[in-house]
Amino acid sequence: MKTDNRDIYEQIGHLFYAIAADQHVKPIEIGELKLLINKDWLPRNLGLDHMVSDAAHFIFLTLDVLQNSSISSKEAYSSFVKFYTLHKEVFTNELKQLILNTTSEITRVFAEKNSENKYLTELKSLLQTRAYSNI
Repeated sequence: MKTDNRDIYEQIGHLFYAIAADQHVKPIEIGELKLLINKDWLPRNLGLDHMVSDAAHFIFLTLDVLQNSSISSKEAYSSFVKFYTLHKEVFTNELKQLILNTTSEITRVFAEKNSENKYLTELKSLLQTRAYSNI
């Protein structure tokens, strides 16, 4: 089944939304969340700080749509899992590592009291992260 980059980044947006919602990120903190995502998802070789990549653009659009639609974190996470299951071949080890870096950072920055994000735990298992045990 063929998929394009927009679909991939929109589903990654679903994942980031689920992680952030599970961390109880408040609407006022969405700007901080987007800056955190920008750090990992902007192209590094352009030397232009004001550029937004397609990845970041589609992820942010998805975050905004999901937030305004009041979609539950469970629905958003389930959407990502379904997409991942159908399109595992597009998720390279590098992309998986980037996803794990970002989701780990979201849970670190927006830490809840002594609890691990349930979706991050499931995500590590889903992506078969034996090689990424330091995250």
